[in-house]
Amino acid sequence: MRSKDLLVSSSISAIAVIAACAQPAVDQSTDRQELLEDIFVQIPNNLPIRNASGLAASFHSAGVIDLRSNYFTPQGTNGRECGTCHAPEDGWSITPQTVTLMFLLTGGTHPIFVNNLDTDTPTSDMSTVAARWHSTTMLRQGKFSRHVSPPAVRDYQITDVSDPFGVSTPASLWFFRRPLPTANLRSFTVMWDGANTVGTVLRDGAIKQARGNVTGAQQGTPAPDDIIFDIVDYEIAVSHAQLIGTGVGRLDSDGARGGPEAANAQPLVDARFDLYDAWEHSGNPRRRQIWRGQELFNNVNPPSGHTCRGCHSAANNGQNVSGAMFDVGTSRPELARPDMAVFTFQRTSDGAIVQSTDPGRGIRTGKFADLNRFKVPSLRGLAARAPYFHNGLAPTIEAVVQRYEATLGFVFTPQEEADLVAFLKAL
Repeated sequence: MRSKDLLVSSSISAIAVIAACAQPAVDQSTDRQELLEDIFVQIPNNLPIRNASGLAASFHSAGVIDLRSNYFTPQGTNGRECGTCHAPEDGWSITPQTVTLMFLLTGGTHPIFVNNLDTDTPTSDMSTVAARWHSTTMLRQGKFSRHVSPPAVRDYQITDVSDPFGVSTPASLWFFRRPLPTANLRSFTVMWDGANTVGTVLRDGAIKQARGNVTGAQQGTPAPDDIIFDIVDYEIAVSHAQLIGTGVGRLDSDGARGGPEAANAQPLVDARFDLYDAWEHSGNPRRRQIWRGQELFNNVNPPSGHTCRGCHSAANNGQNVSGAMFDVGTSRPELARPDMAVFTFQRTSDGAIVQSTDPGRGIRTGKFADLNRFKVPSLRGLAARAPYFHNGLAPTIEAVVQRYEATLGFVFTPQEEADLVAFLKAL
């Protein structure tokens, strides 16, 4: 069962109705699975897909999301494809609910669970359904393993490791991360820790990432350049955003510029969000609330002196224009859940100590100052891809705002919190 089949199984009724209406009449005796395969070979641009905040949609410059493309075709030996972990219905990331559904529909034999690649340990027992269930607790949180050794040249030492799975050592760290969405790509920083970044050219970094995915996650031989280039050009052309808000209506109506089509045309520029300027005086109170939330996002929060745009500087997207990476406190050891490792880093020059559940950029650069720094993700399509942050620490958008209040000193009234959340859900 591949991502395309899961899309069918996820009961996305809007797709079924619209796609079926677009098909010629078929013999009633036609095998149901074959019929569904015929219907679900593409997703039309702007086709609404339900989430907790309304309906989101994707937009591709080719006119459709083609589920037969190289992006959705296994390039390796284990049945995985790019779409296995980056599903359109989940905002081009993947949610714990979807991974759990994959398990329940297949007894844990879906390619996402294959060959101990992302199981709780590299040697987890996967011999029975029960064993597979107990060995995939992190995957079923929508988190994937990272097995990284610190660089030989670095200005710190790893002095202690506390790993609930017993895998990590000071020479080889084992931790888990959420997959970033492969849509709305603008910043040249690739991966949470920038591991596949190549200079300041997004496409070059995406090519490096795609090659590594084929030989790593898909366990294949190196793919030909034309395949890799096609995958990368495909994903760079995809945008995903909320299209309809509950009680709000279409987010691209009455002068507003929400939705994926406008997002697709948005260049990478350092400027304020202005998607909902037209709703400042809307007669719909929920639309006015979204506008208020946009202004809270754009402007300085007086009690803290910070602004959301300080990190999320890309207009109407939310990535960081300069590719900068930040520590927003989500790897702090006091926030560690029982299934998270905690690593202790000591700077060689002065003995300074930092503890972390995921060292972020610092595990790649070898710089103590880079520990716990992460890429700034796009904010478009947030509502479809909970939980949030690199480690899934925040289960809801409300929890994201509260986390920034706790770690970065933002101070919002309950009404301001609600306004900001309404705006983020409308992205």
